Amino acid sequence: MMQFEFQTIDGHDIRIARVQRGGRQTMVMTNAFPQSIRCWESVWDRLAEHVDLLAVDLAGFGKSTGTIEMMRPSAQAKLLAEVMDAVGVDRAFIVGPDVGVPVALWLAQTAPERVSGVNIFDGPGIWPTDFDAALRAATRSRLVRWLGTRAPLRERLMRQNFDVATNVGYHHYVPSPAAIDEYRTICFDRDRHDTAFAFLGSYADELPIIERQLPSMAVPVLITWGAHDQFVRPSNAHRLHELLPDSELTIFDDAGHFSHEDADEEWLVRMLSFVARHSPATPERSATGEGSSR
Repeated sequence: MMQFEFQTIDGHDIRIARVQRGGRQTMVMTNAFPQSIRCWESVWDRLAEHVDLLAVDLAGFGKSTGTIEMMRPSAQAKLLAEVMDAVGVDRAFIVGPDVGVPVALWLAQTAPERVSGVNIFDGPGIWPTDFDAALRAATRSRLVRWLGTRAPLRERLMRQNFDVATNVGYHHYVPSPAAIDEYRTICFDRDRHDTAFAFLGSYADELPIIERQLPSMAVPVLITWGAHDQFVRPSNAHRLHELLPDSELTIFDDAGHFSHEDADEEWLVRMLSFVARHSPATPERSATGEGSSR
């Protein structure tokens, strides 16, 4: 069962959940949007039987605080490394769903010594990204983003985000009541809604940088995706697979945008196999960090 705590990093209150028993590989997992790290509830206990875990709500997402300056993959990747430092994780497998995809790739490209491998799914890693019409407009147009943070469109979009978080993004999985309640709180928070739009606006600047570095990435990458992802289409997975020199691709036939929940058993098998094949011969020991918490 996930237990939540906060670490104060660079003035941001970052919510995390962790399992640290030492002597095992570590997986660092970020949130999707508009979800939180509760998106890992369905697989948390099963993963904890095999690996140490650190789940992180990215700054300004989920239950973590974050300023507008944090709303770009480069800044999030830097802070994610600082969270790892605070809890004593030197090197890990990074798992980035949705908005976590560019964060995971940026960290792997700029600090490969911290990353044993990467799993990315259902999010942008190339530019232009093959989004649905609404996301395409939000990422390409400053006017659309400005309108999206102004009433009455803001209120309509917050309701739409909640619908995505609890229904449309899934092919068949149903989140727990606690997760639904939390996603409702997140989706109807105006500050979080506005900062999320700022993050979407950073894609045009930073995704081209990420894409240019993909062919030279030395870190192994597992790409998994939902065949029924309506928002970030599976064509993105195939393009990432083409560009990454050391990558594997699995498309889950019975999964939507939040594919690791729809296809939890299949994802678990693929992820744990990936970790086993790319783990160092001698697992690094993760020390228990003494970072400030509340």
